[in-house]
Amino acid sequence: MCPRCRQNAPLVYRGVSAYCTACGAPRMPLANASVNLAGQPSKVGGAVARVFGWLVLAGGWSLAALFGGLLFAFGAEWAAAIVGGPIALIASAVAYALLRGGRELKKSGDDTEAATKNQAIFALANTRGGVLKAWDVAQMLQVTPKEGDDILTRLAKEHPEHVTVDVDDDGNVLYRFPAIHWGGLPRMAPNAHVRVQAPPPQARVAPGADASVRVDAREPLDEELAEAEPARAKVR
Repeated sequence: MCPRCRQNAPLVYRGVSAYCTACGAPRMPLANASVNLAGQPSKVGGAVARVFGWLVLAGGWSLAALFGGLLFAFGAEWAAAIVGGPIALIASAVAYALLRGGRELKKSGDDTEAATKNQAIFALANTRGGVLKAWDVAQMLQVTPKEGDDILTRLAKEHPEHVTVDVDDDGNVLYRFPAIHWGGLPRMAPNAHVRVQAPPPQARVAPGADASVRVDAREPLDEELAEAEPARAKVR
């Protein structure tokens, strides 16, 4: 929790200093997830795995061709196939596992990065009255306004029931977060949909009562209970 805005907002690093993405207050480094580093370990691991996969594939096939070519040159055609074939097959299997693992690691990193940025955007919207511009997100995430607009546009497409697009009288594109008026959104896990808290129950004022005294609309008033009492007595 940020001690200033009391939100579970990710951090953004500017140099070696960490700041809250919701209110901009200084934070202790490593106090929460960071939009700068979210998903980076998985993405780096995925890139390394893919590089090793291609190296294993190229090296294995080259080795198989080398041994097979030498045996074939000495007239041992069957030996060339017996030696070179398994080497190429093993290299292909190992390379496939590395390439597939690298692709899954990259996807996991992308999902984690997107979820962390979405969490930061909702936290920022909670401090801006539920309305954001592309420049607000760009400044918070330290990206260009075009990238900020792309992030908000993608979020509006993926969660149209929680993020709407509007244009004000000056032609500025506004992104509205209706759920913010219900108390904000919880943390968004990777690959999870946004969960919105239910709106508070409607309230009403009893006839002739003080306007400051409000009751739940689902609860009957005293006058309604008194009117229903004779009917219950007849039923008995």
